[in-house]
Amino acid sequence: MTDNHWTLDSAINASMETFELPSASFLEKLAAERAPIEAGAPKVGEPAPDFAAEWLSADGTKTGERVSLEDYRGRDLALVFGNVTCPIYRGQIRRFNDIYDELKERYAFLLIYIREAHPEDGWQVEINRDQNVIYDQPVTAVERAEIAKACVRQHAIDMPVAVDDMDDTINSLYAGSPERLYLIDGDGIVRHRSVSGPFKLDTIETWYHALKG
Repeated sequence: MTDNHWTLDSAINASMETFELPSASFLEKLAAERAPIEAGAPKVGEPAPDFAAEWLSADGTKTGERVSLEDYRGRDLALVFGNVTCPIYRGQIRRFNDIYDELKERYAFLLIYIREAHPEDGWQVEINRDQNVIYDQPVTAVERAEIAKACVRQHAIDMPVAVDDMDDTINSLYAGSPERLYLIDGDGIVRHRSVSGPFKLDTIETWYHALKG
């Protein structure tokens, strides 16, 4: 795959042609909030910070079981951050599935489901309303897990999924919002880090080629 579209969803791609940004003050506030998180996220060659998150089952149900970075010691980890109200991530899920299906015997894969990028009670975007992806920002872990479960089921996510906590701990450690890609080796060192999303498909392909080695 070599095209440079935003996603595999033509409606989402078309929406990006007329995408309207919110006010300058809103964007400035958002940038100020993200700047220290971005600065603190691990760079290539640095140790990846440990984390703990709750597993979801293959059908998206809460399990009560925990997963941590230490669980992947000795195995390379392809780490993905995303959420269903980010239309760019949503439209890329099929490509992520293809990569997972091809390389799952070689790598461990994990999607960390994080806070919503475009909730109805926040910075909503028209394509979400057009595609009936309408959720308020969850305020409890149960609510976040329910949205993640709906995402897993409705968009047929194949790779394993865990959910960030309500303090957005993992998102803050890795600057994952609204989507981001990492490759972490078996010694816990970052070997690839994508730009912060939303990003086009070529960024996924760069990550894919890093995985292919």
